[in-house]
Amino acid sequence: MRRHRSFRLRWSRYYQFLVEGQVFYMKQKAFTNDSDGCIEWEVITEQTYREALKRGYRDNVVVVEEEISIADVQALTLIFNEICQIDEDCMRQAVIEGQESVRELRRHTRIPKGLEYRIFKRVTELKLNEFEEVAI
Repeated sequence: MRRHRSFRLRWSRYYQFLVEGQVFYMKQKAFTNDSDGCIEWEVITEQTYREALKRGYRDNVVVVEEEISIADVQALTLIFNEICQIDEDCMRQAVIEGQESVRELRRHTRIPKGLEYRIFKRVTELKLNEFEEVAI
């Protein structure tokens, strides 16, 4: 969905997402108009990220394995879509399902951070396999 032309950029932030030893550089942008607002994410190059740091932007590092249950869905969708090259809608549903599974388990038991990510990854893979079976 595209934003209306009345929206104006209010701020932007730059992030490094670390996933299984890979680094993904992303930019978060906030747009507002008189009555509404939205936040968008986009994947950027390392060079763009380095230039932003030189201009004075803060270095924000997110280790996905440690913060899987609170990481932004849109950002995770873009990251895992880069890795798996699957339809973005399917990836978004799989990421949401994986995060909900981790949150539900955390509510009932105490699980270590590393296990949270493995659970998320397994649930996401199962959901993606389910989508592939339906597509065939």
